[in-house]
Amino acid sequence: MSDPAPPKKRVTPGSLLLAAVIVALVQVGSLIITGLNAPSYSIIVANTGPSYAPAGTSATGSALNAILLVASAFVLTLGLVWLLRRKRVTSFKVIVFGSVAFSGFILTLVTADDFAIQYLPAALENPFSFGGATLIVLLLWYIIFVRNSPWLSTIVLAFVGAEVGSFLAETLPPWTALALPIAFSVYDIYAVFRGPLKALIGTAPNVALVGMSIKAGEFTLGLGDVVFYTLLPSLAYFQWGLSQSLYTIVAIDVGMVITLFLLSKRRLLPGLPIPMLLGISSIALRML
Repeated sequence: MSDPAPPKKRVTPGSLLLAAVIVALVQVGSLIITGLNAPSYSIIVANTGPSYAPAGTSATGSALNAILLVASAFVLTLGLVWLLRRKRVTSFKVIVFGSVAFSGFILTLVTADDFAIQYLPAALENPFSFGGATLIVLLLWYIIFVRNSPWLSTIVLAFVGAEVGSFLAETLPPWTALALPIAFSVYDIYAVFRGPLKALIGTAPNVALVGMSIKAGEFTLGLGDVVFYTLLPSLAYFQWGLSQSLYTIVAIDVGMVITLFLLSKRRLLPGLPIPMLLGISSIALRML
């Protein structure tokens, strides 16, 4: 998470409220996506198993699953830092575009298809599904390679981030879905203060944030933050219903506002630890 304003700029209640409203809208969108895709993902998981569980679905296996994903993110970030330090900007953008566009295309294809099946005539199903997925890819290409329009980038990346969060919530084993935010919160602290993320943003901030962040009023949120801000509410909705998901949204957004307030003291702060701590605490209270 980064703030483009000077470190000592005063954070106003209005700017915090605007950021919270934007994130809450993305989270509500993820709930809509979760409900829309629930039948398809339930069938997929029933037929092929969880989307990611190399170490199994036990509590110990779930922790190891999360650690493996953190290690993968660490290696990928190191590679991106290496490219930027050698001024290979095009290669950097190609990797960012490829990873985000692949996820965006596949998940939008599922979302658009589920929407078409439920609400559109059968003849429009394929054109709507493939058209929507292709449009997302084209918009990502425009944002990353042509012109980074902040409002367009925010809409497109927030949508993709909500889709990823919803997908993980519905296809991961529940313990892995809970272990993942914890593991990435710990990694986020290291990555922002001492690790590769600090180096990545410090090397070329105007390039590093394109295609990997959204604007929430005055603040900039990483795409990873968006994924986890939507994963926990989607998981709560999928497992326990709407009321628990709303409690989780409130908990996460309170944590986010606290983090953004603290951000007025620094240019960089990890966006996950406080919101994830409060979000998981909300779910833990439901599970007791």
